[in-house]
Amino acid sequence: MSVVTRKLVAKELHVHRWFMAGAAIPAALSAAICAFGDAAFNIGALTWMTTIIAFGVMIALYGVMNERKEHSLQFVLSLPLSIGEYVRAKMLGLLLCYFVVWFVAAGSAIVMVISAPRVPDGLLPYTVLLCMFMFSNFAVVVCGALHARSEAMTSAVIILTNMAVSVFMFTVGALPGLKTYMTGSTPVWNATFYNVLIVELIVLVIAVTLPLATAARRRDFI
Repeated sequence: MSVVTRKLVAKELHVHRWFMAGAAIPAALSAAICAFGDAAFNIGALTWMTTIIAFGVMIALYGVMNERKEHSLQFVLSLPLSIGEYVRAKMLGLLLCYFVVWFVAAGSAIVMVISAPRVPDGLLPYTVLLCMFMFSNFAVVVCGALHARSEAMTSAVIILTNMAVSVFMFTVGALPGLKTYMTGSTPVWNATFYNVLIVELIVLVIAVTLPLATAARRRDFI
């Protein structure tokens, strides 16, 4: 990785540092709220998901589309780096930014499920899958933003990925291999869990590598 590429990755972390702090803290607090009863669980879970989703949308818009709108992308591409290096730096930088918030949010949710007496430990496998889905879903958002050539296309990607969260929750949550054990006192790591996890990891790998194989090869990235 070249010096310019490393500096671009560091720039993403610096530019989005306040977004990261502003999302990580509320996400952790939202997970903590879930431990205080059924109503608190619903409010905390909704706030937790909203925070993670909104953060991903914000850094995707500011990190990719805003560079085009403010014409700062032309300056970046005038630096001694290729389009491929720019795409790699952008993907890595945004994933690192999201990972920091995601790690805090996912860790808080997992700790809450394990430690809160009111929350059944059987919910842990579904929580892990939901957290992994959030990360894979964000990778798809960045992948789409790097391929999109207009705000309309980026907006369409964001809308579809946001809708995918609800589809995931209702579809995966209804799978017998998960639903049956959610209210149990111990987590069950069965074939259903691992099959869903494998699909999520495949989506993540595709979303991360696709821009490197397609968008990075454009002659005119602007």
